[in-house]
Amino acid sequence: MKRREFLRYTTLGGLALSGSGLLVHALAGRHSQTLPAALLDNASIPAGQPLQPLPRIVNLSDQVGRFHSVLTPAAHAVPVSDGLEATLWLYNGKVAPLIEVREGDELDITLMNELDQDTTLHWHGVPVPQAQDGAPWDAVASGESRHYRYILHRGSAGLHWFHPHPHEGTARQVAHGLAGALLVRPRLDVLPVEVEEHLLVVSDLRLTTEGEVASHTAEDWMNGREGELLLVNGQRAPRLDVAPGTTLRLRLINACAGRYLRLRLEDHELTLIGTDGGLIERPQPLKELLITPGERADLLVRVSEKPERSFELASHPYTRGWMGAKPTHLDEIAPLLSIHTLNAGVSPAVKLPNPLSHIEPLGEPAVRRQVELAEVMPDHSDHSAVNDTPHAGHGGNDSHHGSHGRGHGGSHPSDEDRAVRPKVDFLINGRAFAMNDVLFEGQAGEVEEWDVFNNSHMDHPFHVHGTHFQVIATRDADSEWQDAPWLAWKDTVNLAPYQRLRLRMVFIEPGDWLFHCHIIEHEELGMMATIRIS
Repeated sequence: MKRREFLRYTTLGGLALSGSGLLVHALAGRHSQTLPAALLDNASIPAGQPLQPLPRIVNLSDQVGRFHSVLTPAAHAVPVSDGLEATLWLYNGKVAPLIEVREGDELDITLMNELDQDTTLHWHGVPVPQAQDGAPWDAVASGESRHYRYILHRGSAGLHWFHPHPHEGTARQVAHGLAGALLVRPRLDVLPVEVEEHLLVVSDLRLTTEGEVASHTAEDWMNGREGELLLVNGQRAPRLDVAPGTTLRLRLINACAGRYLRLRLEDHELTLIGTDGGLIERPQPLKELLITPGERADLLVRVSEKPERSFELASHPYTRGWMGAKPTHLDEIAPLLSIHTLNAGVSPAVKLPNPLSHIEPLGEPAVRRQVELAEVMPDHSDHSAVNDTPHAGHGGNDSHHGSHGRGHGGSHPSDEDRAVRPKVDFLINGRAFAMNDVLFEGQAGEVEEWDVFNNSHMDHPFHVHGTHFQVIATRDADSEWQDAPWLAWKDTVNLAPYQRLRLRMVFIEPGDWLFHCHIIEHEELGMMATIRIS
């Protein structure tokens, strides 16, 4: 496709940002002195505008069962307020665009890189061949393109997403807004048609008064960046009007780099019906739900039968460990979505099928591995490996500051980033990520059991590429192992300080697969490793 034809097609997918604009917030004095003093004030930005659906990526194919399009990451000027435009990096000029397909469809996407640095397209949570995963060693240089093409096989239904994954460039690109949603619908939907579905992509930004994305601070690198500009589908605290008694299906993606979402809905119970890998077997009633960076959640809520009432879905404070100057927003309730009941008739309750799905427990493992997450000061660690598994492989042992191995290596940290990066290493099994390092080796089709230990004082969301896993058991600090109460297919799971999780998984596709902390800055500072599957 010629570039001018592509640009004409991308205008069909709607506006880049909803009319409510971006949430902007003054934070003078809330960070260390590395934070720019002049940040945007949100006083002139309206909240409570109607919730907008995600802008769609247009399918250019007229063939049934095939989704074909082009994604172009590039800088775009987005209106904010009072004549000010923010400079964001977006796919096709859209904030959190949506690709919607069905199980069995072929996804055929060409990435045209119009950034001034390397990027990739990682399909988070989608079982793809390794060559299609968008890993750092498959970098797409500025001005070049790459073709991604694969079949969404049976069992891939769920809410997934896509984002960049270049070596030492992911944090900056995510901070500038690059992310999109990938919804894979099942061939047969078991939920009643009366359920009202909404997709919610939660992201955050930090903008200067000039409309530029503010640079990372030392606290961002140590803790994971939490942009104070909290967005839902590119809007500030939007509003959703529904009939009393409506059963809502809220499908959420936490697309933030470091922010945890501790969700509560005022005067309502949340019901979890699905996770990263799709529906779970039976609904799980919850008072609140923690969603870490990278995770997805599929929630049902039957809204109050009382008319003309308002209820706030919000993220409440969560203590995940913090190093350095603590921003004020950590102790504040962050509104996400206001749900308003209309003066209308009451919608009847919806009966769900039982079970929702069937999840077959994975059998006894052929191999067991120990995985330890830790952060250390380089002067206080010998970086020795913690590795007592029979399949451990040993490649190069250079750190994330060393050679790049595979790929272009064109997404190096900026000089500004280098100046504020703290002298702390985030490690897996005593080693920082290197492009040419393989930590484990395994066999396709084998059941693996990983004992993952968070040997640190702060939470870490643990993500595995190329497969989903089942959480079999948990062990909190100074306590005994507890079996998981129910099974789900996950690709990202949180580990609290000094907690252990027992995970079982099977890699079907051969190749090199990453596993890492999904706090983007921790991943970039070394908390990532590779398993090679033959």
